[in-house]
Amino acid sequence: MIWRGQGRTHKGRRAENEDALVCRDGDGLWAVIDGMGGHEAGDLAATMVRESLESLFLGGGIAHRLVAVETALQTVNHAIRHHAAINMRSKPMGATVVVLLVYRGEAAVMWAGDSRLYRYNDDAMAMLTRDHTPVQALVDAGQLTEQQAMAHPRANVIYQAVGIGEKLSLEQARFEVTGDERFLLTSDGVHSVLTVENLASLMQHRVSASGVLKAALDRQSRDNVTAVIVSADEEE
Repeated sequence: MIWRGQGRTHKGRRAENEDALVCRDGDGLWAVIDGMGGHEAGDLAATMVRESLESLFLGGGIAHRLVAVETALQTVNHAIRHHAAINMRSKPMGATVVVLLVYRGEAAVMWAGDSRLYRYNDDAMAMLTRDHTPVQALVDAGQLTEQQAMAHPRANVIYQAVGIGEKLSLEQARFEVTGDERFLLTSDGVHSVLTVENLASLMQHRVSASGVLKAALDRQSRDNVTAVIVSADEEE
């Protein structure tokens, strides 16, 4: 069984695209990255994270691969902070990231910030990440609904991302895969305007990554939009 990803990114209604993506089908690694800090800084931060994941050597099982990804992200965290320091940037410079790893029957996700991973299976959609945001904490506490969170004035405030702090705290989760499921990775330009139900409907109709972006832009997303869809191919 081979897992394959198809990804698309678009600047949307922004002047520049600070999003990036990684699709390494042969190595079982896919990622969505969302730069922050202004158009030049955000683009550079996203590029640095993308290049670190593209050049990463992956070997061994899921546990070893998680360690490799975390090491790479910790290294680029310091590199981004160093770049910001020597250029005397007053605004934070960084990037959110979500990484999906699949190896044989195991999978894992690692993330920082509000880029997301969803799993679609048996006509049901589940969000496998939790945004590192104050608004997500209110949702988890039952104080806000998903719709209320999307419209919250502090919806874009995040407390974790690559490059914004001396210490990068990455969250991770491991799970089994059967090959019947499909995965969707998104930047917040997508899920800030499309609910879980909206995304589930798109997955049910087997919409492409480009179709996901079109749906977000049709909903008047004001941010860059990026989506990666990962599914299993029965061919060996």
